Amino acid sequence: MRALSQPVSMHDGIGQGYRLISKSPMEKLVYRHNRITRSTHWVNALVLVILVMSGFQIFNAHPHLYWGSTSEPDRAFLSIAAANDDGEARGFFRIYGWQFDTTGVLGVQHTEMGPAPRAFPSWLTVPGYFWLAGGRRWHFFFAWIFALNGLLYAIYNIANGHVRKFLFTAKDAVKVPAMALYYLRIQKQSPQTGEYNPLQKMAYTGVFLLLTPLIMLSGMAMSPQLDTAFHWLPAMFGGRQSARSIHFILTFLFVGFTFVHVFMVLTTGILNNMRSVVTGWHKEKDAEKPKPLQNFKEEMTQEPAKGPLSSQLPSPELEESSATRETQPAHIDTAQQDNGILQSATQSEQLDPESSKQTVPMHPPDTKKDTVE
Repeated sequence: MRALSQPVSMHDGIGQGYRLISKSPMEKLVYRHNRITRSTHWVNALVLVILVMSGFQIFNAHPHLYWGSTSEPDRAFLSIAAANDDGEARGFFRIYGWQFDTTGVLGVQHTEMGPAPRAFPSWLTVPGYFWLAGGRRWHFFFAWIFALNGLLYAIYNIANGHVRKFLFTAKDAVKVPAMALYYLRIQKQSPQTGEYNPLQKMAYTGVFLLLTPLIMLSGMAMSPQLDTAFHWLPAMFGGRQSARSIHFILTFLFVGFTFVHVFMVLTTGILNNMRSVVTGWHKEKDAEKPKPLQNFKEEMTQEPAKGPLSSQLPSPELEESSATRETQPAHIDTAQQDNGILQSATQSEQLDPESSKQTVPMHPPDTKKDTVE
């Protein structure tokens, strides 16, 4: 942990008052992400892009989704396709009977040969314009990289205890509304107490413990070879077509999580966040700690008043307290009385030189019955 700037101590310039003033909160570089976390993060970023684009390539071969085990176009609950409207190809997106025109975005693509039906445009697919076999090879290859990379991340971070930092618990659930209000700029103080806030924990826990296992299992349930070896895979999703539909929906949940993740990186300090995920070092600010009551009292007594004379007049509360003290009986000990008598004598000597020749006894001599001869 390394400090970047130190607080500055300054004199007030009046009297003997001395106060420690920090022009800005102390900024520290904290080592947040280890090498395994950073490397697996960037591998996943590249792999997820290729998986989504190759998945779109596979979907273009049959742009319809179903529930169950059969695929009949009339029974599709979702379709991204094109229709002939008076000799013009029009793209559409249809879900549960609701149809929306998506010409120019989805369903149809204008090429050099003219408009062609195509669910997702070619700039969103790999490895080619229309290559189902190539898309499946790319998708399966990078899916295994995604699985092995995720397994390495899980094993390493479970071993060093990092996973516990972002797991969502019941205590975090209570802070979710306050964190949402903080992000909406309604609440000024953040309820975050650790490295991850409650919303981050909820998102990461959902992705790592729910979304990732489901998308991997649904992908394997679409494989004919795996279905032959493990009959329970398609059955757990209600059939191969249901597994395909769930896989497609989960893909867009991954895309949504990625967009939110990138948005938060951009809006919460892109340079600081990028340095954190590239080098591991993250700049954090320490909030100024409240001063102890004792130091505050000392500062109030040592620091003289700086305002005009009118502002130094006592308040009604102070006058009332002083009047109360005057009415209370004074308890003065013998030593204080002696000091008062001595001061009075000194003043009288200065005023009347002749009277100074006479001595004023501090205490009258005690009369004793027995005298010494």
